[in-house]
Amino acid sequence: MNSWVAKLSLAIGGNKMDQTVRASIQASTFYYFMIVLVLTTISQLSTMMVIVFADIEGKENVVAASVIGPCLLGSFGIIRLLTNMTLLVSDMDEKMKSSNYGNAMQSIPFPILKILFAIIFVIIALIQLSAIY
Repeated sequence: MNSWVAKLSLAIGGNKMDQTVRASIQASTFYYFMIVLVLTTISQLSTMMVIVFADIEGKENVVAASVIGPCLLGSFGIIRLLTNMTLLVSDMDEKMKSSNYGNAMQSIPFPILKILFAIIFVIIALIQLSAIY
């Protein structure tokens, strides 16, 4: 019986996400975004310090791996988290969308930001790699 009700609900208007759950997931996604951003930035700054101040002659590949790994993890992590944020904003109910907060959240260009942040991490990695080799 429950699966029949679920199928009918999807056919009529789709499932509506519980707004309390959506808000909780949205807050968690924002914190995960900040964690990925901070850890990737710290990793890139640490690697930059090694490149500038340490003698890496003969260890270039090891240092390059420490550039490429965080770049990929940070870029793909940011893309995934900001995609999640886009989906969560689109799941707002009409009452929330019409509020000031809802209008402000809908105006944030998450698709552009996810590409921009990923490109920034890649550019930093390319600069670091050019400094190594």
